[in-house]
This record gives sequence, structure tokens and C-alpha cells, in this order.
Amino acid sequence: MAESQVVTEEPAASQLPPLVEISSTSGPDAVVSSTDVKDSQSNTADASSMGVVEMEQSPEGSPNVNTVSSQDQDQCVQPPQVDTSFPEEFAKFWQVVMDNTQDFTGWTYLLQYVEQENHILAARKAFDEFFRHYPYCYGYWKKYADFEKRHGNIKEAEEVYQRGLQSIPLSVDLWIHYINFMKDSYDNSHPETVSRIRCAFEHGVLAAGTDFRSDRVWEMYINWETEQLNLKAVTGIYTRLLGIPTQQYSHHFQRFKEHIQNNLPKACVTVEEFLRLRRELAAANDHMNSGDSSADDIPPGTEDIKDPAKLVTEIENMRHRIIEIHQEIFNHNEHEVSKRWRFEEGIKRPYFHVKPLEKAQLKNWNEYLDFEIENGTNERVVVLFERCLIACALYEEFWIKYAKYLESHSIEGVRHVYSRACVIHLQKKPLVHLLWSAFEEQQGNINEARRILKSFEESVPGLPMVRLRRVSLERRLGNLEDAVLLLQDAIKISKSPNESTFYAVKLARLLFKVQKNLLDARKVLLEAIEKNPESTKLYLNLLELEYSGDLRQNEENILICFDKAVHSTLSIEKRLIFCQRKVEFLEDFGSDVHKFLRNKSAYDLATTGDFQVVV
Repeated sequence: MAESQVVTEEPAASQLPPLVEISSTSGPDAVVSSTDVKDSQSNTADASSMGVVEMEQSPEGSPNVNTVSSQDQDQCVQPPQVDTSFPEEFAKFWQVVMDNTQDFTGWTYLLQYVEQENHILAARKAFDEFFRHYPYCYGYWKKYADFEKRHGNIKEAEEVYQRGLQSIPLSVDLWIHYINFMKDSYDNSHPETVSRIRCAFEHGVLAAGTDFRSDRVWEMYINWETEQLNLKAVTGIYTRLLGIPTQQYSHHFQRFKEHIQNNLPKACVTVEEFLRLRRELAAANDHMNSGDSSADDIPPGTEDIKDPAKLVTEIENMRHRIIEIHQEIFNHNEHEVSKRWRFEEGIKRPYFHVKPLEKAQLKNWNEYLDFEIENGTNERVVVLFERCLIACALYEEFWIKYAKYLESHSIEGVRHVYSRACVIHLQKKPLVHLLWSAFEEQQGNINEARRILKSFEESVPGLPMVRLRRVSLERRLGNLEDAVLLLQDAIKISKSPNESTFYAVKLARLLFKVQKNLLDARKVLLEAIEKNPESTKLYLNLLELEYSGDLRQNEENILICFDKAVHSTLSIEKRLIFCQRKVEFLEDFGSDVHKFLRNKSAYDLATTGDFQVVV
């Protein structure tokens, strides 16, 4: 099966060595055709965002959170300047991706061009900028490292591999290529090289070894230690591997049995383990000679066996016991594999791609995560989330699910997940930014919460949900003046009457409900009516405002509000409704029967078609 691919550094929840932090496995190059790019990430994960739009009651005509123009997408990014010494056509290809960093096809053309031109500085610039936006593309890390190596830059090539493995620690392919690079580039007879390669293997299996599809890096490690004639290390690796649910778990057990059968136990296990097994077998077979007083002078089982027949028997018994011990590990692991097999079979695209995933794939990932959360260890849950986020990097729901899971395990892990999602993969998706800000506010990091919201609004202007969240943040902190200023500013920069009306209503409610300032709230709505006299919502909110006071003392203002609506440019049908409500008010709460009868007569005539009587 294809390997997964993608993800940046692991949250603090995981326990990994310094070289890497958990992510997900790599896969084939995420190179797409121009046809594929039409289905890019702007179409991938809409449901969550739309729910927020409805929740926050965005005004009609406000920008859709999932249809951001390419100009808006990158207006906050300051593109690096192009060196005049670069190849002739570089600036043209560069400008395409700077105008729209989500143009994946544009990136592939740029990277192909710099490779074709074989210009090292241009290539570095292009690859480095590309990985700021697409760090999960395993194939391009390999291309970058190969490019440096072709130019004789061994140190730089190794640094590229290490950067790639920091971004995609679960990439089995990238670990294998990195280790092969080390073998090809350094003197394998030198002890330091052997130590470095062994260290790389250890980092590789610690970072990616719990991935269900990590078999190849384990087998490569075993084969390498076998070549080093380090049979004890081979046994130790098998012992670890046989307890991990992987795709080829049965094959590994068969190879382990061959390893034990083809080598002497003394060469395959540590001295301590060998002596423990010998004592165990000696006790079971009553090997000790209780009548021999000299046997009391040494620990049982540590004496050498002189009889060749007994020695052969011991070797076979010991081999059998070693396999028996590991058979128990294998049986338990086989059960764990069987529980996960159907989920693994359902993963058809484990690598990163800008094209949307099928609904069945998304459903399978969700169900797999729910299963692992309920049944697996924290380490396995984290690894599965990281694998998922390679294939589903452009879907808010999985980043949010991951952050919610980590809340009970690691605060720094939650922060790291939100940061990766918002800074790299979902720069234009509002929901995950709003949740990140709320999380930081919850942790008491008020300035960071403000910064997140402000930065996102500058990046994607015109989203009411973001402005309202900024207002809510200041209100919760007791900064009512700042909250009022934010809404006043929103009214000023509104691009449509509907948008201005929306914010005016919000401001009036804030002034009246929170600050208890009826006069200022009324003023806001009256000014809004002057600007947008055809907004039914404004008249209704003004009436609600006036109704909230003492009806007897506020009767005149209520009637003035009704008259404004009746004499406005609203449609006749709407004006009749306001006329009817005015009559109902006078009947229920009015102090002057003459006003009630006059307005009742006018309304009755209006309903017969003579609306001019009311006007």
C-alpha cells in the first residue's frame, strides 16, 4: 500500500527523541495535474465553517468563508524578493505562486523549472518557500535533498533530510531514503558512521515504527544489524516489532523464528537473558545435581555444560522457549491487528493531496480515530491522528478533533496542533482560528487570543464572525469601550447596507443590554435607519428597544417608531403589518382612546385598499 505523507512537529503529548516529533507516514509525490488543481483545498472542508456562519448570524451579502479571492488569500504575506541573478524565467513562475500560494500546479511548474535550470540558489529559494505552505509533500523533500547532493553539498543535503523528517516524522519512505543517503555518503567502515546510522534507525522506528505501515523501516533496520553481525540487537528489534500492530506482522514472526533457529541462543540473546533461560530450563528439567556439593558454590544454571548431547538438547530447548515467549507476544498482537484491519483496509489515500477526499474516506478516518481513542494507548492515538492529518490536512474537523483529544493530555500539545493548523494548513479557515483564540483566552493568554483574531481578520477581512468574536473577547474582559469601538469601526468599513445594519443592531444591543445606555442605543438605530430606511430589521429592533422600557412613560417614543416604519419606503405589505402592530399596542398599552380609535379606523380602511388613509 502507498505510504502516508505529511505533518509538522509533534505536540508535547508524545514521547520522542530529539531528532523528530511525531507526524505521519509519507507517500507518493503529491504532484497533481492542472485538472486536479481545480478541485483544490478551497472545496475541501466546508461544513464546519458554514455552521459558524449560521451560528453567528452573518448579514446577507457578507463574504463566504469558503470563497476567498486569491488576492485576499495572500495579502498579508510579504513574498521574498527575487534575485536578479536568477534564471530568466524564474520571476514569471515565482510571481504565479506569490499571487496565489494555493496554486499547487503553479508550484510544481516552478520546482520543475528550477531543477531544469540547475540553479542552486533559485532552487533553494523555491523549495524553501514551497515547504512553508506544503511541508507534507514527501517526494519534494527527496527531490530537494537529491538536488543538493548532485551539487556536491552533502552537509546541506543531510540538513534537508532532517528538516523533512521534522516535518513528516512518520514518513517511512523519507526515513529509508535518509538512511540510504547516509550509507552512500559516509565511510561505512568508520565506527562513527555505524553509530550514526544506528542512531538514525532508532529515531526512525521511534518516530514512525508504530505506524501500521511501517514494516519496511523495521525490516531495513533488522537487515542492517544482521549485516553488522549484531544478532543480539536483531533479537531485541524483533521483540519490539512483534508487539506492534503492523501490516506484515505474521511475516515478521516467521522471520524471527528463522533467526532463532539459524543461530545459537548464546549469540542471539544478552548474557543476562541467556543465563535466565538456562536457569529456567535447568530448574524445569531438574538439571542441577543436588548431590554434587560443588554446585552450591555457583549460581544455578551458570556452569558450562560439558556433555555434547546435553548441550544440543539445551540449545533446542532454549530455542523453543525463546520462540514460545515471543509466540505469546505475537498472539496478543495478532488480536490487536484484527481489530484494526478493516479500518486500515478503508484507507485508500494515506498521503497528502490537494484534491478532496471521498466521504467514505473521511468517515473511515473518523471511525478509526473513535475506535483508537476508546481502545488504544495515548501513543497509538497520537500516531493515528498524525497519520490522519496527512491525508486530511485541509479539513478543519480533524485538527479540531485532535486538539480536543489533547486537552486532557497536554496543553502545549493542543497549542501546537492549533498553531500547525492555522499557520500552515488552514490559514483561511475561520473556525479553527476562533477555537485557537478561545483556547488561548481560556489559558489566560489574552494578548495571544487578541493577536490570533486580529491577524486572521487582516488576512481574511469582512467575516462578521471574526469581528464579533473580537467584540465578545473585549466584553468578557470588561473592556466595553474597546468592544464599542470595534463595532463602530465595523459599521464604518461596511461594504453594504445589510452589513452596516447587522453591526448597528449588534452595537445597539451591546449599548442597551450591557451598558444600560438606552439613549445611545436608540441613537445608533435611528442613524442606521437614516442610512438604510428599507431595513425591516432596524425598525423591529428599535421597537424591541423601546418596548424594553416603561411602556407608559415610553409610549410616545414607541409611537414615533411605529410612525417611522409606516411612513418609510418599505413595501405596502410591511407597512400594513407595522400599522396593525401599532393598533395592537394602543389597544393593549395605550393611554388615549382617541388615538386608538383613529388608528383603528385608518387601519381598517387601509386593509380595504385605501392605504393613503394611513399615510
